Amino acid sequence: MIAEQPSSRSEEEVLVAFSVEPIHDRKTLEKYLTDYPEHAQALVSCSIELMVDATRNVEIVATSEKAVDRAWQRFQSVVGQPEEASVINPFATLNPTAFKSLAKKLNINNLLLIRLRDRAIDAATIPRRFVQRLSTELGATTDAVMDYLKNPPAMVSGHSFRSAVKPAVTEQISFEKAVETSQLTHDQQEALKALQD
Repeated sequence: MIAEQPSSRSEEEVLVAFSVEPIHDRKTLEKYLTDYPEHAQALVSCSIELMVDATRNVEIVATSEKAVDRAWQRFQSVVGQPEEASVINPFATLNPTAFKSLAKKLNINNLLLIRLRDRAIDAATIPRRFVQRLSTELGATTDAVMDYLKNPPAMVSGHSFRSAVKPAVTEQISFEKAVETSQLTHDQQEALKALQD
């Protein structure tokens, strides 16, 4: 029986060659183990790492203003609130598509919904029937939504992080003023005015 001679390839060269193989199945591993038995332990470890990487769901998060905006909103919903208050932001789980869909279901535009989300509207002036509709669509209780809306306004997050304007807390306006200044259609404005208490 002839003793196997170690190959002239280093462990690193063998691992690189194995890792660039198009398929990392059992057959490929066995071929490398046969050709390079002295690197068997390293090859098996590399094979396991490659299998784990192949099954791992790696999502590349595209950095965009929307992603930054969502992160800022999540941050705002947690920071600065006393622990005992534990007011939950009912808008926090909405992605941009769900946000737009919610505006359509409520027969309002995104601007008015953003003002509601950012608590830029004095909660005492918002019609109770509108809050009930909003709660239903958000899948939350009317009290939970009202508690959220009663909190101080959120910091304006619409400014880009490259903006020369320092982010600031907006001054709250009445619901009526928000309806008039949110670029709603005449029909949308009338429908909202009909909900007044």
